[in-house]
Amino acid sequence: MDKLAVATVVAKSFLSLARVLADSFRRYHPDTPFFVLLSDEVDGYFDPASEPFQVLRLADLGIPDLARFRFHYTRQELMYAATPYLLTYLLERGFSGAAFLKQESLVVGELTPVLELMGRRSIVLTPHLLEPLWGKEGVERELNILQSGVYNVGFLGVSATPTARAFLTWWRERLFEHCRHEVPRGIHFEQRWLDLVPAFFDDVEVVRDPGFNVAHWNLPERKVVVGGDGVTVDGHLGRFFRFSGFDPERPDAVTRYNDRLSVSNVGGAAEIFRRYVRLLEAAGYHETKGWPYAYGQFANGRPIGERTRYLYRRLGRRADRFGDPFATASLDNFFRWSRRRIGMLWTIKRAWWAIHKKWRDGLQLFSGDR
Repeated sequence: MDKLAVATVVAKSFLSLARVLADSFRRYHPDTPFFVLLSDEVDGYFDPASEPFQVLRLADLGIPDLARFRFHYTRQELMYAATPYLLTYLLERGFSGAAFLKQESLVVGELTPVLELMGRRSIVLTPHLLEPLWGKEGVERELNILQSGVYNVGFLGVSATPTARAFLTWWRERLFEHCRHEVPRGIHFEQRWLDLVPAFFDDVEVVRDPGFNVAHWNLPERKVVVGGDGVTVDGHLGRFFRFSGFDPERPDAVTRYNDRLSVSNVGGAAEIFRRYVRLLEAAGYHETKGWPYAYGQFANGRPIGERTRYLYRRLGRRADRFGDPFATASLDNFFRWSRRRIGMLWTIKRAWWAIHKKWRDGLQLFSGDR
């Protein structure tokens, strides 16, 4: 584990999650540097120098055409798409290995056995499930996993080998344009791409520790026992919990993705969720959650909607003529062009509906005459 680094990515409204994750990691690994990539702008809302981790900016990562990258993705998409760029940055800074932990996570035990894998393997992945599920509900859950991806990007490790670097290059190229939730096209943000990794690259290790990557997708099969500060999962040391889809303001619901799960039916894991809520509140959750997203609006303050981002993506390289897509000062800017185009599309749509209504009314009248 020589010169290992660990990191996560957040927009500033999720800063409290990064604080909790970093603190929980340092409790067990105080000598390992922890980095937080801000996929946003500080805008005076906090002081990066006062945070208990090193804050990185998107501009630090050498992302090509950064303005386009920031504009054509939503806040969630941008956080996810930045992951391979962050891992590449850490390896290029001389770390022998780099691990990514997703922000809505909590370290509850030593990660040493998992982190040590990066000293022996180029790529380390963690699956959603460790064994087949049975019954009708099991089939439904497995089908859901097939849509979101076999592997979960709550954790991903790479080492400074040619194989890992080749993987990161491939992943960066895919995610620059294709990090969206488009299940019919086989895309689930950055995650579904990992299904291809064991076939495309050698030297891949899959973590099969039941105490690692514990979350709503495998909680029904895992027995969690909490005793003081100690946590066990199926009799193994508990190491790493995920809180995907968990809302601290609805603490009885384990996740928005499965309404059949609640703190009342997940056994000892309920205490982990209660602990997580307390930690978030202490880390300023209620303050940070309302901080605005810098890339959610044009320079003139007008919000950037999904339809606008879609138009920009559809233009491809033709959008280069506008320069910075956020800018609004010039006469020929993307903001002005997109307003005109969206207005025109709405006019066409209204005209089509008017024609359709007349046609439908005509059919009804004709049918009545007969």
